[in-house]
This record gives sequence, structure tokens and C-alpha cells, in this order.
Amino acid sequence: MKQYRYTTSVFLLSIILPVLIMMGLFIWALLQVINSGLVGIYPLILTAMPVLFITSVIGINNPSSITLTTESIIFEGFWSRHEYKWEDVKELTLKDYGYVGKAFIKIGSFRLLGGRYWISYKLAGYKDLLAVIKELEGREKHERRETVQSK
Repeated sequence: MKQYRYTTSVFLLSIILPVLIMMGLFIWALLQVINSGLVGIYPLILTAMPVLFITSVIGINNPSSITLTTESIIFEGFWSRHEYKWEDVKELTLKDYGYVGKAFIKIGSFRLLGGRYWISYKLAGYKDLLAVIKELEGREKHERRETVQSK
């Protein structure tokens, strides 16, 4: 079992702070709507912030830790946990955006809240994790190709 985590300061600044800003913007827009009505950008903020908040907290689009075991991969954050058993994973994609220091992991079939995760180079063991995911992605694509050819 290998666990990859952010340091406390990175966790607070990169994961918690944006959520607090979203909540603050929502409260501010709500107060403005109460005082002045539905004018300006306030309706957009009142619509967008809950969606962003839900994807951040329930969807864990920026997990605070990732755990790899021989049986599964686990994404954790905001007291939530998404676990994917390797035997059930039919789709695994890694897109490394090295120029911005982030990577995007898409795992499993489509789920409204989950299955899509962003990780930053600030994650302890970031390069090792990407290497493991790339290897698993290559293995999964090879197995899918063999299945298609055998049909």
C-alpha cells in the first residue's frame, strides 16, 4: 500500500481555501440579491457556486490523498472516499499537463460526481504516482485491445 498526500500548507491553500472562497462568494451574492434583487452577476454566482462546491466536496475533483493498493485505488477528500477496485476498472486515462504542474485522472465509467480527479505536482510522490498510473493505463489499453481482437 502506498499513500500520496499533500502537505498541510498545500492542502489548506490549494483545496480548503478555494472552497471557502466559493462559500463566501455565494453568501455575498445571496446578501446582494436580498438587498438589490436579481441584478448583475449575482444570479450567475448563485447558480455556479453550489455546482462548483458540490463537485469539489462530494465529487472530490481535487483529492487530498490517493492510496494505491494491490486491490484498488482510493481517492479521499472532505470526509469522502471514492474507491475503485482494479478488477472493475474498465477505463483509465491519465493526461499530464506538465506545463501547468497538474495531471488529470479519469477512472471508471461515467459518474456524475466522481471518477474525474485533478492532482498537482505538489502532491508528495507526484512523479511516482504518475508513473504507476501510466503503467496501469498502458496495461488496461493493451487488455482492451486484446479483448476487441479476440471478438
